[in-house]
Amino acid sequence: MIFAIGVNHHTAPVTIRECLHLSDDEIAEFLRVNTGRLFREASIVSTCNRTELYALPAHDEIGGEDLIAALRRLRPEEELRDEHFFRLFHCGAVTHLHKVAAAVDSQILGDMQILNQVKHSYELAIDAGSAGNVFSHLFMGALHTGKRVRSETAIGIGAVSISFAAVELATKIFSDLHRKNVLIVGSGETSALAARHLLSKGAEHLSITNRTYENAVALADELHARVVRFESFPDVLQEYDIVVSATAATEPVITYDMVKAAMKRRQNRPLLMLDLAVPRDIDPRINDLNSVFLKDLDSIQSIIDQNLAQRQQEIPRAEAIITEEVVNFFLWYNTLEAAPTIAQLREKFEQVRAAEMERFRNKLDPDSHDTVEMLTRRIINKLLHPTMVGIKKPAHDISELSSRIQLVRDLFDLSEEEINDSNTSNSGS
Repeated sequence: MIFAIGVNHHTAPVTIRECLHLSDDEIAEFLRVNTGRLFREASIVSTCNRTELYALPAHDEIGGEDLIAALRRLRPEEELRDEHFFRLFHCGAVTHLHKVAAAVDSQILGDMQILNQVKHSYELAIDAGSAGNVFSHLFMGALHTGKRVRSETAIGIGAVSISFAAVELATKIFSDLHRKNVLIVGSGETSALAARHLLSKGAEHLSITNRTYENAVALADELHARVVRFESFPDVLQEYDIVVSATAATEPVITYDMVKAAMKRRQNRPLLMLDLAVPRDIDPRINDLNSVFLKDLDSIQSIIDQNLAQRQQEIPRAEAIITEEVVNFFLWYNTLEAAPTIAQLREKFEQVRAAEMERFRNKLDPDSHDTVEMLTRRIINKLLHPTMVGIKKPAHDISELSSRIQLVRDLFDLSEEEINDSNTSNSGS
């Protein structure tokens, strides 16, 4: 039985999620210490929006509450309570992981960054020795699902963050950013994100200005941009085709008169101004100037809302892919039920073969004995092959597979004790 337990943006606020956020070293240590004791196989996905433990318990007596207790011992904060944890098992757990990898369960629908985070969690599990046969199939299947959803749907298309939406708007107004001069006003997180997105879209001529000169220099060094002193930027405003402003100022830092003068010097060549600040950095009267395109947070948010609506429409297509891949996983997983019977059947045939070889040992010279040994093994393998293929054939439900297994047990007179012994010996596989 596969379990998924943890906290995420559905079950807990950010302050609680922060309590349970785990570093790579903490995850690796937790997996190493508890593999073989608490679970046979496991992996942990820990991001800003979720910390989720996926586990195949070490034995049947271990359940979801035991897994939750183990995580809570790792983070014994009083604020972290049982009601903050979700609990899913088997089909629900597998489906949830596929939804996470496909970015259907993300706080920002279609945020494909989660796919790399799921991949990283699987790599941590491999390194810790907690990802075996089952979890290799489980996580590789989930990653395949995420890639399919990314390539076969539009659930990740369209900007849904302020900075990225602003840059997407710039690419619609100016098809080629390579030749455009860009001025970033401010050096905070929003400004930095917008600058990075512009660089990713091909903009090369970036300048940074900020009231605190040292902060402008630090961001400019990181982005290989030019620095413009804050008191001087109005004098060179005409040089820029795109202006992105996101400061903490309480009144506009770019005035109507500044832009009017700059447009005269630009000879009315188009100017795009993106105001990402609250309160606004750019005087809204600038919209009245010819060839100036001013977009503030409200207009950019409307673009985000449209993109989110388009992503919502892709959910049914994404869920169809998820369902298909979850079914594929369980078609494979159900065949594991046949492993003890297959092992016992092979062992029974081998016992018969070995006994007959012993009976004829004295009638064969050493060279002939080796040849007959090899021949009888090959015959056994060929006789067993159709039965092995038949019993391992994918089953759509466990009852169908159980009936098939029971038929083989009855035909070859395999006792329940033998099957149980084989189950025990194979429990760690």
